[in-house]
Amino acid sequence: MRLADARVVLRPRSQGELLDLAALWCFSADRWLYLRLAAIVLLPSLALCLGARWLGGWAWTSVWLLAAALATVCQGVFTVATSRAMFERDVPARAVLRQFVASAPRYLAALAISRVILAISAVTVALLPFAWARVAYVHEAVLLEGSGALAASSRAWRMGQARAIEVALLLGGLGLAFVVATLAAELIGQGIVEFVLQLGRPLGSLFVDGVTPYALVGFHAAIPYVAVARFLGYIDERTRGDGWDIQLRFMALEAAREAGEVTR
Repeated sequence: MRLADARVVLRPRSQGELLDLAALWCFSADRWLYLRLAAIVLLPSLALCLGARWLGGWAWTSVWLLAAALATVCQGVFTVATSRAMFERDVPARAVLRQFVASAPRYLAALAISRVILAISAVTVALLPFAWARVAYVHEAVLLEGSGALAASSRAWRMGQARAIEVALLLGGLGLAFVVATLAAELIGQGIVEFVLQLGRPLGSLFVDGVTPYALVGFHAAIPYVAVARFLGYIDERTRGDGWDIQLRFMALEAAREAGEVTR
């Protein structure tokens, strides 16, 4: 990883700036890579949720729990994609999937550990946001730093310790993104089917049945954005902790000095 090749300016950012930058990144950086990965990863996840509900007869709560579990795992693919697209151009989807699969056992083990921590913290609701902040970057610690499950959990805990409130605010924004995308897809889908096509509500209503295909589509559509925003939060923490912005300034000064010597 060469810091000078980063496609965004490495500097400390507020949580609002990170959320805005994530939206800009998803639509401008390498959207075709994300679309290909979404077709490979998110469509099967969506089909599994739809099958569980309408073929398996699962309760709506069980379907959402399944969707949340699948989203947690699927985010890892987009974390790898964003980390590579940050410093490379024309990243092949196959390379992203290969890197993710190679880390999948450690990744799943680290996710299991972090979820146990959250389950224990849920006993005291007030502690849950701070515990969530302490394990927020376990995805990046495993997939990008090559750590084992226990080491990644410890690494994520240390990263979220210094700025737990800021990380918790970022995670709150990501949770809100899931809610907004789900509701928006529900309203748009119902509007098209009920009012434009005049078909009524053949697939039910989110507010009556608890889950609809429209809502599940919106939920899955938010997964790449959430992964990108959390990765940018990780980059922000590394920039602050490791002084990446200062390193880049020194590199720029050194390059300017060398250019001046060549000119002379």
